[in-house]
Amino acid sequence: MTETTDLRSDLENVYGRYEELRSGVDELQRSIATMQVSAESEDGAVCATVDADGRLVNLLLNPQACREWDPSTLARVIVETVQNASAGKHRQIENLVINHRNEA
Repeated sequence: MTETTDLRSDLENVYGRYEELRSGVDELQRSIATMQVSAESEDGAVCATVDADGRLVNLLLNPQACREWDPSTLARVIVETVQNASAGKHRQIENLVINHRNEA
């Protein structure tokens, strides 16, 4: 009877640990799915926000930059800022995964 009790206890412990891990994975997935990361150009004239898939979800332009910069300069700064936001998104996802692993 003790063997059965021990086995049952072991299985309950394993299942409890599985539930904890599964809950952590669900939380990780939610965090990533709702993630938004912003980056600003060096001079602050452009601010871009991307979502977890790297899609641009918001773009703010300083009106003065729009008036003073030629279109190619403005386009270059926008692209660089979006790329920086996307790189920041990758770093945040890496950090979330590392933290999740450390908690597991």
